[in-house]
Amino acid sequence: MNHPALRVTNTRLQLEAIPAGTASLDVCFDGRRIWSIDVSSSEVAQLTSLGVNWPTALQPHLTGRARVTVVDSASHIELAACDARFDEQPHSTRVVDEHGRQLMVNKWGRLGRSLEAMGVSSQRRILEQATELVAHLDDFGLRPFVVGGTLLGGVRDGKLLPHDDDADIAYLSTHTHPVDVALEALRVGRRLAELGYRVLHHSAAHMQLSFQGVADDSGSPADQDYYIDVFAAFFTQDGCINQPFHVRAPMAESQMLPFSSVVIDGFEFPAPADVDHWLTINYDENWRRPIPGFKIVTPLETRRRFERWFGGFNFQREYWDDRFAESTNGASAEADSEWRTGREWLASRELGCSTVVDLGSGQGTLTREIAAADPARRVLGLDFSTAALRRAAALELPNLSFGRLNLNRLQSIALTRRFAITGPFSVVANHLIEELGHDARPNVWRIARMALRSGGAAFLTFHSHPVADITTDDPSGWHLTQEEVAVEASQFGLAVEFSRLSEGSDRDPVGARVRIAEPTVSAPLPRSTQPGGPHDSA
Repeated sequence: MNHPALRVTNTRLQLEAIPAGTASLDVCFDGRRIWSIDVSSSEVAQLTSLGVNWPTALQPHLTGRARVTVVDSASHIELAACDARFDEQPHSTRVVDEHGRQLMVNKWGRLGRSLEAMGVSSQRRILEQATELVAHLDDFGLRPFVVGGTLLGGVRDGKLLPHDDDADIAYLSTHTHPVDVALEALRVGRRLAELGYRVLHHSAAHMQLSFQGVADDSGSPADQDYYIDVFAAFFTQDGCINQPFHVRAPMAESQMLPFSSVVIDGFEFPAPADVDHWLTINYDENWRRPIPGFKIVTPLETRRRFERWFGGFNFQREYWDDRFAESTNGASAEADSEWRTGREWLASRELGCSTVVDLGSGQGTLTREIAAADPARRVLGLDFSTAALRRAAALELPNLSFGRLNLNRLQSIALTRRFAITGPFSVVANHLIEELGHDARPNVWRIARMALRSGGAAFLTFHSHPVADITTDDPSGWHLTQEEVAVEASQFGLAVEFSRLSEGSDRDPVGARVRIAEPTVSAPLPRSTQPGGPHDSA
């Protein structure tokens, strides 16, 4: 039954009354918080009631029935409750991962594990790892300090924020030019990798270190990794402090140094000298008020500046991680249907070489087919989605292996050295190029050219028509025309032979064989008009 003050359907939540001064609401299923809503934000401020659609990421879990409560995030006072039935299924509604672990909607609108769900043991382990990491950065001659939600929770409550999902550390660079900052940050990432850390670069100034989780307080197995973000912070000559991806604001060096300290659950960490100023420019002047659903909005000018300075190595990674992390068979079946035609065409090509690389291998279906067809051939599947690589790892064959390759980074073209590829190799890529950003596609063409010059072959597939409801958020619906593919290839000295793969498909999938272009021979100019030639003296 719906309470008069709260109405719940499988698409929407309607709260009839919001007490004055409420900043944030927690939505709970059977007493477990699954979503927090920032009602202090500009789009809902001053409202006395609230009607919102369930987040897209949550909708697949809305089956069965649950006791839905809405709680004030700050006071923990229950404001409304009702017994909701999302469909006729008899089970209780559960928002969990494939291991049965509790999930919630995070600040990015995605489902993830919060620190409160991980439990005390995992939180302590994160703080231990953060302490160790600060010591390493000190040893590198850097000046580390805690930032973001880690600093906010420490200053406000002396604890990690329960709704957060990681720890945040920055170091204050002595450099003021973005190029020097980027080079230093990449060196830092390399040194951390040499110490055994698993390092993933989101940009040249932002890296993420992942750690194997420990068993949580319920005794469940440690299947879930946890993360610590590391950012480069630096002053610029205009008097601003910069900390990608979000912070850029006026700040005096005396407001940063010498560092103060903050104690988080008994662990002491360095912090900016003027913590109030730092947290205000990170969040806003209301940072002392708990708003779990607070959404960071980076000014467009700041975002574009950081993207120009440090690039973005993370383009659409979250989309693909979400897609391949789905535990239902529906997501896999959908992908199979979209990509099957291209996979069948690529699997039937004559690849020739004893080494084949599958770019954008996803969950590895095509990669395994190629490996199974010739046990004497080495087959390597490369992708940048952690979730995809985890799925692919289950496809065991002696001649098959998988690795991470981020085509958004120029260093991806060093794949032969990184993966010990010697001699000729061939490349295949099934519906990859149309689903990449503009910065990544040139690296596909460079790798294809490398394969061809090594004596191998290169085959690609792509959709030449978009989906009807195309959006910028879903790259699987994007497309490239044959003309666009041919023009791009020609810029790298390549030519393309096209084959239409399915006459009846709305997406019009196309197969492409890539070759080295024949050099164009121009007729020589008359001698008297050739650049730099002798003048006609007549």
